[in-house]
Amino acid sequence: MKKIGIIEGYYGSLSTFEQRKNTLKNLSDSELNFYMYAPKEDPFLRSHIDIEHSTSWLKEFDDFLAYSKELNIEVGIGLAPIKKDKKIALKHKIKNFSEKGVKYFSILFDDIEEDFSFPDQLDIYTEIKSDFPNLFFDFCPTVYSAELIKKDLIHQKYFEAFCENFLRSDDFFWTGEKVISTKMDLSCQKDLINFQNENIAIWDNYFTTDSQPKKLSLTYFDHLDFDFLASKKCYLVNLTGLPRYDNLIIDLLGSFKNGKNDSFNSILLKHGVDERLLDYIELFDPNKKINLKNEDKDKIHKIMFSWFHPLKNEWYPYLHNLKNWE
Repeated sequence: MKKIGIIEGYYGSLSTFEQRKNTLKNLSDSELNFYMYAPKEDPFLRSHIDIEHSTSWLKEFDDFLAYSKELNIEVGIGLAPIKKDKKIALKHKIKNFSEKGVKYFSILFDDIEEDFSFPDQLDIYTEIKSDFPNLFFDFCPTVYSAELIKKDLIHQKYFEAFCENFLRSDDFFWTGEKVISTKMDLSCQKDLINFQNENIAIWDNYFTTDSQPKKLSLTYFDHLDFDFLASKKCYLVNLTGLPRYDNLIIDLLGSFKNGKNDSFNSILLKHGVDERLLDYIELFDPNKKINLKNEDKDKIHKIMFSWFHPLKNEWYPYLHNLKNWE
């Protein structure tokens, strides 16, 4: 199955299930087909993987999953067994989610604070796959971007072990040259010459705000090569946790992926962007260095205090910090 969609995989406040259902509807409207549930702030997927979600949460999840099936959106679960002694709990959680109808699971070893060993990770992943042959699994290594290879000797040796030993037939996630990459094409995979393009799943962090809280990136997917996207078996865009902004991102992704003729401005206006702000949208292009004149700062200030829309409320901190961008 070709999976093009989104990841709820950011740090920060958790979405509600009503917001998640709204995301499913927007995915369907945008002709996208995949939702990975993997929020960093859900402890029952990570540090407390051995503890079950509450009964009320599971009931809401069942409703969410039923709605996804109505819309033909597949839901995947991202699980992070960050402690080696939680393997049995990991299996139990996969079993429980699979019995609810989830078929796709991502085993995530990203952003691990404690000591990590690729052989240990591979053993867990291989055993899980063997125990659940009717489910679909992919893998996120601890070194998931080129910049992390160079972090230190431990990361370098990890990456060498990964390249030498990870199964060539299996899919794994990569974020490109950087954790937050501003260019996505074949060149962003140059360190992965031992792997086939189709097995390299993309976790696109372009729009995320959790690790750059004063900046907001927004273009019409200018960072993404269309042929690169078309070549992918799995391409997922990490959302932000800002519901209105996330709806806009999904609309842009769907329009870009489906080759629609919608203009960038028309999509922005549809989602409530003030028309006066269109002249300044390029300020949100991370590849452009722009020094605002005082008169432009004054215009943005006036827009901030006369534009009334829920999207403005989400964007306010980023508009306020424009003058501090470097």
